[in-house]
Amino acid sequence: MQQRKKQKGQNNDMSLPAPSLFGLLRRYAGIISMLIVLTIIANALSISVPKIIAGAIDTYTSGNFFITHLIVEFSIIAFLIFVFTYLQNIVQVLASERVARDMRNDIAAKISVQPYSYIESATPAMLLTNLTSDVDAVKTFVSMAVSSIISSIFLIIGISVLLLVTDWKLGLAVLSVVPFIGVTFFFVLTKVRKLFVKSQEAIDWLNKVISESILGAALIRLLNSKKPEYKKFHAANTEAKRVSLQILGLFASLVPVITFFTNIATLAIVLLGGHFIIQGTMSLGNFTAFNSYLAILIFPILIIGFMSNVIAQAQASYGRILQVLNAPIEKKTGGLTVALKGDIEV
Repeated sequence: MQQRKKQKGQNNDMSLPAPSLFGLLRRYAGIISMLIVLTIIANALSISVPKIIAGAIDTYTSGNFFITHLIVEFSIIAFLIFVFTYLQNIVQVLASERVARDMRNDIAAKISVQPYSYIESATPAMLLTNLTSDVDAVKTFVSMAVSSIISSIFLIIGISVLLLVTDWKLGLAVLSVVPFIGVTFFFVLTKVRKLFVKSQEAIDWLNKVISESILGAALIRLLNSKKPEYKKFHAANTEAKRVSLQILGLFASLVPVITFFTNIATLAIVLLGGHFIIQGTMSLGNFTAFNSYLAILIFPILIIGFMSNVIAQAQASYGRILQVLNAPIEKKTGGLTVALKGDIEV
């Protein structure tokens, strides 16, 4: 336990720049730009579906409905959504694999030029976590969170504009719940980021205990010290479980909050929308579109909630990786500036 505290103190003393995941993405600007374009196109096609349904309902009500025209529109939209979503998945997997490959190469190259004293001070357990768990967290951020964030932001803005254009009064009533959800997300993200740093440190500790138990298995049996080793493993494992349960509890609190405000928005649509239909200021098709827009609006908010888990973990892991990549390299000492003189006698 004392060694673990010493290790944490060494890590915290290192003056490093704040981790910037989006700064990391600048290195892959080309493929990330392609991912952004494909994501926006796929989502732009998706949000056009409720408008098509609303138009079909209104034309049916007025007696000008043509089933063939509706089938053709839906077929074209569905095909284009499939194509662009498929391309988006390919690009995001390719981008994540490139980021993970380059990051592992950079870490390995940095470790290879460090002296043995640095390896001992950083501990092999932490370096192993950097090369595996930390890199995988950043890779997951690129493969899942980047496209999800872009998609969610585009959908939230696009749906908000459509709600206000369709009926600004009802649109404002629906959008009034979004700030409350945003404040909840901000609170949870602030708390959970610190916990993810502790989670990765717990993994370091667990890797260290497992590594020592495997390497010293023969000595442990010889000295009959299985019980002390078991206590060390149990302490490390319990700490990892405790931090993970705290993270899970924070994210679990998001679900009831989002559900509550979604129900408030649904109630507003039913009450105000029904009132507007009775007054004749809103068509039945637009009322149906509002319900569809609400579902689309809440879905990206939920996605951001789930991706906040990935983002917080990736930020913590990238900060730990920067500790290795930004570690100073000891200058080589020694060397002569003049030619050697003298004879050697044996």
